[in-house]
Amino acid sequence: MRRVRRAPIPPGRVSLPPPRVRAIIARMPRDPKITPITRHEPRTFYATRVTRTRHGEVWDLWSVDDGRRVGFLSVVDDQHVVYALASVKRGTPHEEVADLVEGLFTPTSTDAVHREMVISDYDEEPGILESDIRQEG
Repeated sequence: MRRVRRAPIPPGRVSLPPPRVRAIIARMPRDPKITPITRHEPRTFYATRVTRTRHGEVWDLWSVDDGRRVGFLSVVDDQHVVYALASVKRGTPHEEVADLVEGLFTPTSTDAVHREMVISDYDEEPGILESDIRQEG
């Protein structure tokens, strides 16, 4: 077996797994409905993760009663502060949204020491605008 020498990893830089392992991880099935246990039982909504990056996540919030979308939650963790922005249909309990954020970003899962949350209500379903960020020309 041939030994491969690797350059030392600079301090502060994370080592990535080998490409073969990354490919296996990428193919692993994942249930996106990962809603942490909250203090609010019974729950009025559940969350499905839309996307995840190194420093943040976006979640759609869905009514337990009728399965309709009741809002979204965007969370950014800069390792100093966890910033959460939620927009929910009027009548959705803000305490339950705040509890969800606390369940997603527990003190053991982040180095942040502060949490800031902004939760707003809407009456009519907001429109979704999409655009292509690539410039043509």
